[in-house]
Amino acid sequence: MLPPLARKPIIMPFWTSDKSLRFCITPTIETLSDALGHPLYTLHCNVLPHAFCDWLFHVDVEMYVLIADAYSLVDFIRFMQVQGLLDSGEYVVIALEKEETYNPDKEYQFIRREFEAAWLVADPTPFRSVLLVTPGAPLHPDYSLFQDLVLNYSESEPFNIPFHPVIKVEVPIYAGLVYDAVMIYASALTQALADNISEFNGSAVFQYIKSRPYESILGFSVMIDDQGDAEGNYTVMALVEDDEEPPSQRMKPVARFTYQESKDLPLLKKERPINWISGTPPRSEPQCGFTGEKCETKPEWKMISIYTVCFAISVGAAMFMFRHYRYEQKLAGLLWKVEMKDLVLLRSDHDGAFQKFRSNLYEMETSKTESEVPSLMDDPVTGRTQSRVGFYKGNAVYIYHVYKKNIDLTRSLRKEMIQIREMRHENVNPFIGACVDPPNMCILTLFSTRGSLQDVLKNADLHLDTMFIASLVADLVKGMIYIHDSEIVSHGNLKSSNCIVDNRWMLKITDFGLHEFRANQDLPAEAQDIRNKSIMWRAPELLKKLSFHPRGTQKGDVYSFGIVLFEILGRKGPWGLPEPSLKYIEDRVCNPQHYGGELFRPPYHALDCPDYLKQCMEECWQENPDDRPDFKFIKIKLRPLHLGLNANIFDNMISIMEKYACNLESVVKERTNQLLEEKKKTENLLLRMLPKPVAEQLLRGEKVEAESFDSVTIYFSDIVGFTSLSAISTPLQVVDLLNDLYTCFDSIIGNYDVYKVETIGDAYMVVSGLPIRNGDRHAGEIASLALRLRQAIETFEIRHRPNERLSLRIGINSGPCVAGVVGLKMPRYCLFGDTVNTASRMESTGEAMKIHVSEACKKVLDKLGGYRLEERGLIQIKVSFA
Repeated sequence: MLPPLARKPIIMPFWTSDKSLRFCITPTIETLSDALGHPLYTLHCNVLPHAFCDWLFHVDVEMYVLIADAYSLVDFIRFMQVQGLLDSGEYVVIALEKEETYNPDKEYQFIRREFEAAWLVADPTPFRSVLLVTPGAPLHPDYSLFQDLVLNYSESEPFNIPFHPVIKVEVPIYAGLVYDAVMIYASALTQALADNISEFNGSAVFQYIKSRPYESILGFSVMIDDQGDAEGNYTVMALVEDDEEPPSQRMKPVARFTYQESKDLPLLKKERPINWISGTPPRSEPQCGFTGEKCETKPEWKMISIYTVCFAISVGAAMFMFRHYRYEQKLAGLLWKVEMKDLVLLRSDHDGAFQKFRSNLYEMETSKTESEVPSLMDDPVTGRTQSRVGFYKGNAVYIYHVYKKNIDLTRSLRKEMIQIREMRHENVNPFIGACVDPPNMCILTLFSTRGSLQDVLKNADLHLDTMFIASLVADLVKGMIYIHDSEIVSHGNLKSSNCIVDNRWMLKITDFGLHEFRANQDLPAEAQDIRNKSIMWRAPELLKKLSFHPRGTQKGDVYSFGIVLFEILGRKGPWGLPEPSLKYIEDRVCNPQHYGGELFRPPYHALDCPDYLKQCMEECWQENPDDRPDFKFIKIKLRPLHLGLNANIFDNMISIMEKYACNLESVVKERTNQLLEEKKKTENLLLRMLPKPVAEQLLRGEKVEAESFDSVTIYFSDIVGFTSLSAISTPLQVVDLLNDLYTCFDSIIGNYDVYKVETIGDAYMVVSGLPIRNGDRHAGEIASLALRLRQAIETFEIRHRPNERLSLRIGINSGPCVAGVVGLKMPRYCLFGDTVNTASRMESTGEAMKIHVSEACKKVLDKLGGYRLEERGLIQIKVSFA
């Protein structure tokens, strides 16, 4: 522990093993310490312990005198940088290097150890606070020749020093100093001998050495003083930046000590500016002293006040600039923009599609692959999609189409988008984004599974009691209060269709704001009709104006709220039943003076509701907008609507769920009956398309495997002269002809064990023996059917040509075949094999009103008996046999 002292001490640590250096320097420092009145403490160690350095820099001292080698200096400087002592430029380290000479070829000389990795000195910044005094580098132009001579003499007799053939050995500066010493002594001895002084008289020879200058082989002018000591030539090194590319920092000479002709000390000549950290050399003593004893500590309240005010203004300005910057970033970022390729659209057929979408929303969310989504319905002229519902990043969205050719993203439009995007309230439908790429320009909002309030009110299956009505009205009022208090100011188009109900029966307001984005649209007829109907909710003062801002007014929203409240209570539309025409409503509302001054309003007196609700509607419908209440006052007036409800929200929810469950049971029962009816229709349709055993397999969800049959009989027939008959008939007449004919045939085949495979144009194909095998009866069933069809065609009458008769060409063949269901959409039960091809050839090579039978079929018929066949003879038929 250091004793308490009057003045701060000087600590002189030694990190060197050179004892002579300690004994030489210590007395000088002690003399300096006594002169300054500072105590001196000396510490000796051979290495640089970091724990000791940590203690050393926390001692309250005024000066450190470091006596160490170059490696210890590197550690010391780095440790000062870690402690933060060199950051402000208040400290400077003046070091003396007596052994190593500056070498311009060494890039990291003095700032790292000789064999240290380069990455350890990636930041040489700490050495900007170091001034290193080193022996001057040789300046003599022939010094390199001198070095070569030294090496040559070293290899010669009598030294015979071996050198490596590749690695070049550096000649130390001491060789030049030894050379200077020999030359000085030789010169002095020569002069002494010339003056007849013996070479053994050392004191006499010494008189020729002292007090004389000489030119060193190193290129310096050196002065020998009266004591015979040569004044050394030293260079001041500092960290400077190279002019090379890329620039780097290294220790370079910034000043030199040069010899003067007088006997004064050498003169320091500055060669280049020193790159001080603070821009100027550090002060020898702080302005207020080391402990602040030279400055008054009395606070200047005036300056403190000025600084405080300036700081507050600066902070306010910075916050304003930061918020402005963030706002500009939002404007430029277009975070609301939606790419059409990221939107999965669904086919829309108005109300039916929405109802189906609501009922299947969960399945669509769990399987949203593109292949499973119905194809889009695009306008063939404009290319605009007709879809109203889609998926965007996992959310079901509703699409409001904007009928414009292009949209300019002006600053005001972007501000409008930011305003609407930041609208967040439980009773306001959130804005998802907008697409501005023509032709599909649209606005996306969150889709509601229960539709709009208008849809809920029109649903006769849904019973709305007081609790439901109170909840819907409260949600509407809270949402409008939020909109009126926001930057949107007002809705402008409040109506029941712009209020949606989510799956938790919470009402949310939508379709507000974005007036510039929606302006100047070229609306189609359907959209224009919807806009025209909005006059049923519009306030009188707005109806009277030829043109008004689509934002509307807050008092106009209050009037619209009264209409919506009438809808909720009456459930008979905005103007009751029967609903008056739009023209009549507009004329009566705008011109009460033409009708005796009577105000035309919905028939609210006929409502079965409390008087305070009627009074609220009447106040909302005041002719003078200033007489209408605002929504905060409306909220107060409607407080009685919530009286009598349970204070506990869970009791209310349980009650709602019980009533909803009862209502849901009846709806589910009705929907189940409808489903069973549709299921029967589907099964009947499937039984008409496929054989009964195959259809039953498909209905059970089983896979229908293809099956081989050893023996079946196939029937083919077509109408002789059908092509020429079609040419002289209209398409509708041809359709009627085929329909009458096949209806006749279908009524006949029902009496036989056969299956109608298909009809293609005038071709008719029937098979027997599959999918249920019937032994050899299949040939008889087909043969009897063919005779019956030929008999029926003789009496068949063509509607548009009653005087003409049709002729059939019939072919029959028996043999094996393969049958199976082909396709997923419109599945068909198809037959494959040579038996099918041969039967077709029997028909195509047959004659009119005759039944052409193959040999295979004849053998089966002969086996059955009862059929008479005539041999036709040999004919050429193209058939491939496997």
